[in-house]
Amino acid sequence: MNLKTTADIELNLKRLFGQETSTAPLGSNKRMGRRIFGVDLTRPLIEEQAELIVGLLDRFKVISFPDQGSPSFRVRHLERLANHFGAPIPHPKNYANYIDYKKKKVPLALLPIDRQTPTLCNQAFPETLQCLDDANSPAVYIVTNLVGSGPDREEEIMGGLHWHTDIEFEPTPLSTSMFYVQAAPTTRNSPEGHWVENIPRETGFYHPDSAADLTERRNDLPLNGETAYADTAAAYADLPDDQRDALDNIMIRRRLRKGDPGWLIPLVYVNPRTGEKSLHSPIWASRGKNIAPAEVDGMSDDESRLFFDRLEAHILKTKYRYDHVHKTGDVTIWSNFSTVHNAPPAKSIINRPEDARLMYRISCKGEPRYSLPRDDDDAWVNDNILPPYRSPAEYFEA
Repeated sequence: MNLKTTADIELNLKRLFGQETSTAPLGSNKRMGRRIFGVDLTRPLIEEQAELIVGLLDRFKVISFPDQGSPSFRVRHLERLANHFGAPIPHPKNYANYIDYKKKKVPLALLPIDRQTPTLCNQAFPETLQCLDDANSPAVYIVTNLVGSGPDREEEIMGGLHWHTDIEFEPTPLSTSMFYVQAAPTTRNSPEGHWVENIPRETGFYHPDSAADLTERRNDLPLNGETAYADTAAAYADLPDDQRDALDNIMIRRRLRKGDPGWLIPLVYVNPRTGEKSLHSPIWASRGKNIAPAEVDGMSDDESRLFFDRLEAHILKTKYRYDHVHKTGDVTIWSNFSTVHNAPPAKSIINRPEDARLMYRISCKGEPRYSLPRDDDDAWVNDNILPPYRSPAEYFEA
């Protein structure tokens, strides 16, 4: 499908979804980010429609479909959409005994209803805000500040995270992630007129020897509940030819813990549908103290850190950045192979619903499928989707 020009994109959208469809850049960064109007994601996609939407993500790295908040929208519609981009993976926090399942092979059990995130969210402001149907799917991770919140609670604020991609430390990394936004904060109460003030990171959050320009770019985070993205395909493309050639030959070791042998994968990802190259999560401190840092094959730990820090300083330049403002009813999808992202400083405990963040995230592995349900081989699912999971058959019914 030809998507080389804006005219090509608009023509295909109108042909496949109707004359009311249109697109617009998400921000001033014209290379990354596209808003797509007039598409109703409660309807199943035909093959050519799915191919177009996957192609738009390949082209723009972040795509957003506004106005999906009609009364008929359910979280199963998001999960059905996710299946076009990859196999949805269940989130460990949805299970009562995930660690014992992995270590001792005990039968897996979901959390009891009273401990599930939707139940806890619904207790915060029961007259005002309740989770959508299907929010308790194992594949859905609820990004929210409602748990533990309520009218009588004292407000708490948490700082931003490290720049990262989601789960790049497994042999088959995530390809795609997406949000459906049910609620986004609307108050602006800080002295600067933002939702929150920026919170300094604690000592040791980043390596103390990080360069000043990198530290400044890492800490330049949005303050209104946005998700910050950086385009690693554009950053790669702008490098001189000799640097790109050198990076093409770099292998990096991913591992969960420092003592693990891990595995080697290329630093430069090649999109199999377009041939476009990008830097796949070129960040040393992607999970802080929780996940072992990536290591360049043939380099020491310190050499690897300095190498990745130089790349991170490059990709976090303003011209590759985009801070996405979440709005109620948005479905926003991003590529984990050609972006890195960061969660901003946020109110983690709130005492009024105007400060609520309630978003449903689904992440996927594997190749796209334009027709559903997916035909992933059982052996592949068992090896790569932990715990093994397939979306319920009824999610694919019209």
